[in-house]
Amino acid sequence: TVSLKGTGGPPVPHTKTQLGLGGAKSGAIKGYSNDLERPYLRLHFAPDPSTIRPPVVLEKALALVKKKWVANQDFQHASEQLMAIQQDCKLQGVENALTCDAYETHLRIALEKADLAEFTRCVTSLNELYHKAHLVCQTWSQQKCEIIGYRMLFLMRTESEMLEKTSYLLARLSVDERRDPDISFAMNVCTALLMKDYHTFFSLYTKAPKMAGYVIDFFVDRVRVEALHAYTKACQPEIAVDDLKLLLCFEKRKECFRWLREQGCVVSEDKRTVDSKKTLEARQTTIMASRPPPAEPVVKRKPLSIDELLTAGKQKGIDAKAQKANKKIKKQNKKGRH
Repeated sequence: TVSLKGTGGPPVPHTKTQLGLGGAKSGAIKGYSNDLERPYLRLHFAPDPSTIRPPVVLEKALALVKKKWVANQDFQHASEQLMAIQQDCKLQGVENALTCDAYETHLRIALEKADLAEFTRCVTSLNELYHKAHLVCQTWSQQKCEIIGYRMLFLMRTESEMLEKTSYLLARLSVDERRDPDISFAMNVCTALLMKDYHTFFSLYTKAPKMAGYVIDFFVDRVRVEALHAYTKACQPEIAVDDLKLLLCFEKRKECFRWLREQGCVVSEDKRTVDSKKTLEARQTTIMASRPPPAEPVVKRKPLSIDELLTAGKQKGIDAKAQKANKKIKKQNKKGRH
């Protein structure tokens, strides 16, 4: 006979296992939750599998996040749900097209809201996923070249290491990937910056494909400052504000005028022209004032000879013995008083 009462015992409770070295690892958990939404958890222990969603449910959850984002544009809610989906994928060791889609969606939303921290985290994770897909000879994303183009543009945010980092990234790409329009656009932007060709840079900025313009927004003000210095140095004795608006690629004249005043430009009374000579002098004074004071020179001491070193060592020994003798005398004096 077969019993219909089950095993007859209570369900086995979930035991806490610490995450990390020596504990639970990614892929060791198999979730079975059917909830389409859950909060992002900051975990120190392996979670209960009943709270983790399997890949089939995660696909529906990701579709729901996209639908709600289009309808409500709630960045905080969408960001939390996408991080929860990424967390479920990581805990279960899921690395495939679903994982890439979750990070790519989060990256695009972060770009729309100009969230540099989330964009940096997503583009770094995607770089690792694309590399793993390449190692197993698979294609997990059709938008790989587009995201690589965004990463190249992001590397131009700091001028000091721009050439080194972009060259290293290009060296890892195939010939077909370099011919992709998104990567080709990023290469043209990099060339314009290296050549100090500001006219070409701002022309590319106005024609940026897809979401490349959002990435350039992270460092466009730095390029504008460099271009302003070049234009005011070349155009003497003055340059029109309307010309600077076009050259520096501002949409509105008020926005351009406000930015010029913030940069210390000397504007005429009628607010139509910028005095190039006075502007250069004022900016130079501001730069000099903002620099930290020079450090005091370090006085180098003359190295001691061998005799001096020996004498100094003997003197230290004599001083140490004298201190011990003084302490003994003080202790004896205290005992005598008592």
